[in-house]
Amino acid sequence: MSYAGWTLDPFWLPLLAAAAALYGRAWRAAGRRHPAWRLASFGAGLIVVLIATVTPVEALGNRVLWVNFTGFLLLTMVAPPLLLLGAPLTLAFRAASPARRARLRRFARSRPVNALTFPVFTWLLFAVVTYLWQFTRLTDIAAASWPVRELQLATLLLVGLLFWLPALAADPIGWRMPYPLRALYVFVEMTHKALFGGMFLSMNTPMHAGFAERAPAWAPEPLTDQRIAIMVLWLAGNLLFVLALASIIIGWARYEARNQRRVDRRLALQREAERRRRAALEQVFQRPL
Repeated sequence: MSYAGWTLDPFWLPLLAAAAALYGRAWRAAGRRHPAWRLASFGAGLIVVLIATVTPVEALGNRVLWVNFTGFLLLTMVAPPLLLLGAPLTLAFRAASPARRARLRRFARSRPVNALTFPVFTWLLFAVVTYLWQFTRLTDIAAASWPVRELQLATLLLVGLLFWLPALAADPIGWRMPYPLRALYVFVEMTHKALFGGMFLSMNTPMHAGFAERAPAWAPEPLTDQRIAIMVLWLAGNLLFVLALASIIIGWARYEARNQRRVDRRLALQREAERRRRAALEQVFQRPL
């Protein structure tokens, strides 16, 4: 059901409301142990998902390709990092009772979860699923069928969350990559998306003929619409990848600085202990017989 371009979606509205309520309740239970900026990040992520699934971005996305790809970008590149920076798993650990914390720990360390969050698998899944929904006939099918459209939106958000999970590592997961590998992980996907974007931008025929049939009067011609859509993914996507790389590099520098301070403190303690040992020995040997 839609009203003035807004979609009263029976799936996304209850899901987002439940996610907001559960996170807010857990944040209140955790008190000051969970920073307020993480709450703000998670809330912003929910708002981005809401924009992509309920607002006119979703309704027009079934008729105009560049709007469709804008929603695509929101669900894979904007909302997932914001939601994950909210560290929902860490919050769940902090708010749970000891018994629930033990069950949650067993779940987080289980074999299915470890397999699902393996970085090579998450990278391949993200690359394949985004390609299928973006550059195949599935795009037209989803735009014309509400159930397929719902599946498209849900899978895009899911693979986005899985892709960004090892890159950001805001929550404790089994596969925690060091910072250099995280940067490489993001850089490889940025390069992959840029190559595909350049390839499809050079096409001289529209990929998705179904959008031309449903396009409103103000929409650009199909080939122009396609090129705008790819530019949205190409330019905005690369910008977001660069921001992610910058945040990883900054986190890496901070980690190295903290590690160096720990090493300096350890060396200082060792030097102090050695100085005291020598002073004690000097006192022993300097005593008169």
